[in-house]
Amino acid sequence: MTVISLAHTNITRAQSSVFKGVARTHKTKRLLAILLVFSIVVCGFLYVMKTSASTAKGYKIRTLKNQFNEFNEINKTFQISISNLKSINFLQSKTEGLKMVQVRVQGIEYLAFPSANVVAAK
Repeated sequence: MTVISLAHTNITRAQSSVFKGVARTHKTKRLLAILLVFSIVVCGFLYVMKTSASTAKGYKIRTLKNQFNEFNEINKTFQISISNLKSINFLQSKTEGLKMVQVRVQGIEYLAFPSANVVAAK
């Protein structure tokens, strides 16, 4: 009977160490599963943040492009106004309103200044 009881004790001890190993692997698997879920959540959060930032920057770029196009249109209208104000017809109409007289210059004389040697003082 001693042999049987010794054998039974050895079997119980062996089964108990197997259960401890199974419990450890179960805890390890559970920890790995938790880490995996945590890393997926963190990656998802970072993805949402990056996508949100990209969308905001895209909206800002579109707004700035629209403003740029508006300023280009305003600039074109100003350029047209400037060219109209510099035109000969406009200037002639303004001089008629001021009752100016048109004079033709026939002989043009240019003044020649002698070259002067000038020394710059410090």
